[in-house]
Amino acid sequence: MHLKIHPKDKMTPLERERAIAENKDYDRIIMDPFLGDIKARIIGKNIADYWSDANNLLMGDVEGMNRFGLDIMDVGPNLYGIAEAMGAVLHYPEHGYISIKNRPIYSMDEVSKLKDITKDSGRMAMYYNANAKLREIADGFCRVCTSLSGPITLAGLLLGTDNLLGEMVSSPDKVHIFLRYITENIKYVVDIFAGLDIDFAMADPIASCTVISPQMYLEFAYPYTLEISSYIREKSGKALTYHVCGNTKQVWKYIKNLDIGIFSIDNKMDIDETCDFFSDSNRIAGNVDSVSIICHGTKNDIENEVKRCIRAGRKCKKGFILTPGCNLPLNTTDEKIDMFLDAGRKYSTI
Repeated sequence: MHLKIHPKDKMTPLERERAIAENKDYDRIIMDPFLGDIKARIIGKNIADYWSDANNLLMGDVEGMNRFGLDIMDVGPNLYGIAEAMGAVLHYPEHGYISIKNRPIYSMDEVSKLKDITKDSGRMAMYYNANAKLREIADGFCRVCTSLSGPITLAGLLLGTDNLLGEMVSSPDKVHIFLRYITENIKYVVDIFAGLDIDFAMADPIASCTVISPQMYLEFAYPYTLEISSYIREKSGKALTYHVCGNTKQVWKYIKNLDIGIFSIDNKMDIDETCDFFSDSNRIAGNVDSVSIICHGTKNDIENEVKRCIRAGRKCKKGFILTPGCNLPLNTTDEKIDMFLDAGRKYSTI
C-alpha cells in the first residue's frame, strides 16, 4: 500500500500545510469530506467486515486518500470502539450504521460494573495496529488522526442518553462520579495512541445546546473536555480537534477556552458568525450541509455553499478547513464527493 498525490492536486497534504503556515503559495485549501463508513464501500466491504479487521480499516483510508485526494487519514476507535472496550455490546450490520445491542449499565448504581480500558480491551488492539501501520505508510505525506468520543456522549451511550439527562437533574453528584470515570478511561485511550505521533479528534454530539442547556454544558461537559484536551496536548504535543453537532453558539465562550486547535461545526451554525467569533483563537472546520447539499443537492448548490464557507473562512487567522457539517450519509455517491472536493479546489483562492 502506498499513497500518491491526487491527479488534480500538486502537493502532498504535509507540503500544503507547511506552505499555508508559512504564507507561501499553495495549490488549494485543506479539505476533509468526512467519509466515515463510506470507506467500507470504497474497498468493497460491508460495514461489519470493515470494522472487524485492521487491514480493512487501513485499506479504507489508503484507498480513500488515493481516490479523492484527502488531507488527513483517521481510524477509530471513536465512540463505539471506546464504548465496546468498556463493556457495551454492539451490533455491526452488513449495511447501515453501528448501533448498541446491550448497554453495560442501566443505572448510576452500576458504574462499578464498567471495565477499565486497556490495550487489549474490545477491539482496541485492532485500532492500535491499524493506526500504527497507517502512521508508517503516511510518514512524510499526511497527518494521521485517532478519533475519540467526548465524555458526555460516551456516558450517554453507556447508560442511555435519556437516563443520563435525567440523572443530571436529579443526581448531579453521581453524574460527576460517572464522568470522572469516563474521563480517566478516555485518557487511557490517549495513553495507548499518543506514542504513535498522531493527532487526536473528539466528537461530542450530546454536548450540543440542541440537547443540553448552556448551564449543563458548563457543569458536565466543559471541565472534563478541558481536562482531556489539555491531557492530549501534554501527552502528544498536539492540539485536539473538537466537533460538536447542533447549536453551540451559547457555549462558544467556553469552547474558546478549551485547549483545542480546530473547532469543527455543524451546518446548523452560521459560518460567518462562527468565523467572526473564533477569528483570533482557533482554526474553524465547516460546514456544508452533508445531507441536503452534498448528498442531495445539485452541483450548483454544492459550489455556492463551498464558496460561502471559504469566504467566511478567510476571517480565521489560525486557518480554515473546508468540511461538511457532519459525516456524509452512506448513500452519498462518489460523484457528489468529487463535486464537493472539486469545488474546494476551484474556489480555494476566492
